[in-house]
Amino acid sequence: MNSYKLKSLLIYAIAIISIITNLSAEIKLPSIFTDHMVLQRGQNIPVWGTSDAGASLTIQFADQIQTTTADSEGKWRIDLAPLSASATPRKLSIISPNQDKPLEFHDILVGDVWLCAGQSNMQWTMQRSSESDTDIANAQSTTIRLYNTPRVASPQPRNTVNAQWTTCTPESVRDFSAVAYYFGQQLNQELEVPIGLLLSAWGGTRIEPWTPPIGFKGIEALADIHAKVQKTLPQTPDYKQTMGQYLKQLKQWTTTSYEILSGNGYISAPPAFPSELILGESHQEPTKIYNGMIHAHIPFAIKGAIWYQGESNHEDGLLYVDKTRALLKGWRSLWGYDFPFYFVQIAPFNYNEAPERLAEFWEAQSKIVQEIPNTGMAVINDVTDLTNIHPANKKVPGKRLARLALANTYNKDLVSTGPVFKKLEILNNTLKVHFDSAVGLSTRDGKAPDWFEITDRTGDFKQAQAIIEGTTIVLKSNEVAEPLALRFAWHKLAIPNLINGVGLPASPFRAGKLPEVNLDTLPAANGFRTVYQIQLPSDANYAQSNPDYDIDNTASAGTFNKVAYFLELQKPGQTRKYVFVSMDTFSKDPTKIGIPTAKSGARFMQKVSNLTVRSNVEELSNCDSTDGGNIEFWPGNYRPANEQKIVGASHSQFDYGDRADNHIPGYGSMQIHNWKNKETVLAINHWGANGILDIGIGNSTGKNSDWTFSKNAKDYSLRRLTVLVK
Repeated sequence: MNSYKLKSLLIYAIAIISIITNLSAEIKLPSIFTDHMVLQRGQNIPVWGTSDAGASLTIQFADQIQTTTADSEGKWRIDLAPLSASATPRKLSIISPNQDKPLEFHDILVGDVWLCAGQSNMQWTMQRSSESDTDIANAQSTTIRLYNTPRVASPQPRNTVNAQWTTCTPESVRDFSAVAYYFGQQLNQELEVPIGLLLSAWGGTRIEPWTPPIGFKGIEALADIHAKVQKTLPQTPDYKQTMGQYLKQLKQWTTTSYEILSGNGYISAPPAFPSELILGESHQEPTKIYNGMIHAHIPFAIKGAIWYQGESNHEDGLLYVDKTRALLKGWRSLWGYDFPFYFVQIAPFNYNEAPERLAEFWEAQSKIVQEIPNTGMAVINDVTDLTNIHPANKKVPGKRLARLALANTYNKDLVSTGPVFKKLEILNNTLKVHFDSAVGLSTRDGKAPDWFEITDRTGDFKQAQAIIEGTTIVLKSNEVAEPLALRFAWHKLAIPNLINGVGLPASPFRAGKLPEVNLDTLPAANGFRTVYQIQLPSDANYAQSNPDYDIDNTASAGTFNKVAYFLELQKPGQTRKYVFVSMDTFSKDPTKIGIPTAKSGARFMQKVSNLTVRSNVEELSNCDSTDGGNIEFWPGNYRPANEQKIVGASHSQFDYGDRADNHIPGYGSMQIHNWKNKETVLAINHWGANGILDIGIGNSTGKNSDWTFSKNAKDYSLRRLTVLVK
């Protein structure tokens, strides 16, 4: 062989070897690992990725050298031991014999990393924030690092995103979250350690899409969401069973279609794909934003999380507590520790709804702090714009979140909240309100405390005169002789002036308890005793669970032969409306006379005897012991088919004669009618699924006289149902 041929073969062999070598899988890390990142001090630091199956990998950082081997799928993870904070830029190297050169990340600091998440008020940028020009110009900091997760929703968890860590500069901070920046800047100044701000925010989003699947599990009020999500996960039995059944149908269709095709016959359309296996196109579907914007960052070590969200869920009422519990349960379980979680109470705003609806949401946000450990709430009702859902001042919420972290996570000697309700004393004709965090209790404008209202047994709240006495406030009103309860800032437009000595404002709250029921003026109610009482939420969602009754005396109900319902409704500024309706009992089981949920097994679509009605609604007829009563108590869907053949009932519109179907749980109906008068006495519908309740006394003036599809519960500040027996 001549030298030319030998040389050509050698070059060819080297090329083949080079190709084979290059086929080796490169070391890959999640996209959260980039130059300029901050690693979390004081705790184990997971570093993970993929490589060749069985490949040996060595990580070098600071004084640590650690080695591991990739598993059979090429996955690997090394946990660096806890490190002290350091502002000295260092290099992180990952070395493998399968790679020609190390994979390196440069300019790495060690400090505290905070996840910053939520909707538009967290996404709101520095350049859109008020009076931020100077702050942007001065935002040059080598020890604050920024990471902005792209807004992506995904039906399946994504392991990478298109983003990288950057050093904080006037240019990089301009389009970064203002709340996150002011939070991080305050920590950076106070703690003198590097701060990494891991931003994941998307305007207009609900809390459900931010929640991982595991978060919904075991929370009874969210069982319907959990069931829906489980059907969409390929690894679950629900998914496998439904998909298996569909594939069998599709296989049979394919086999049959080939046979028909050979005979020139007509082939029908294939079986429809099961829609329940798909989350849906909207980014608002549960888990979809977690999949696209959070999953890729886990388990990157973080110190904690800040959260500014709720405007899109503000009609949830107390259900938002469970939804936040699901979010945190999911996040904390996946990260592996109960990190702190600080959030902003949403600001007053002129939503197009009953004034008290937003106050009920504020109450829910306050309960998060009471019920979920290691959480805190920043109140901002003193820096708001009633015509703008995005208050322009983002420095205040950012710094108040930082104050919460400094006091509760870093153990600094700081007052971190405004005055917090502690207890209520009833003193003759006055109420005395005690507060925590109330040293230096005063008002922002030097005037008397405002937005306090009190009431007696009537439930009609009147403006109260408020006097500060140390860390308490004394309330009274010439219109309320025997006060029993109070509410503070209980209005969507409330900007109260109450603050403590460090200038932090108080959050809306209510306290005190009204009598069980006010039936003194109704002789028809004599002898009845209460079994249930409930303040109905505007969005009940009792699909999988029974209502959380304020009073539940089923254990001591005893025997009875009559049952009665007392419904009270009141719109803000209007007189309370009520109806009392009794009848011969349709069940001897006290657990079946309340709201007829799927869990209780109560299902009654029938006529009832001895219907008696008393009401102050002029359009509704009072009656005594008529045989014209019927009830439609059903935990599922229904339609206007007049199953009981009620005289005069419609077959095309919902009224006093409908038909239940077997879709349970479903919409939900709790209706009492006087069919002889063609009247709905009371109706409570749509409590069997997410969404606003239908509720009413007498006939609705809308399309359906039984209030179906009216979705009007949020119009009422009082929605109280009492169930009685005799």
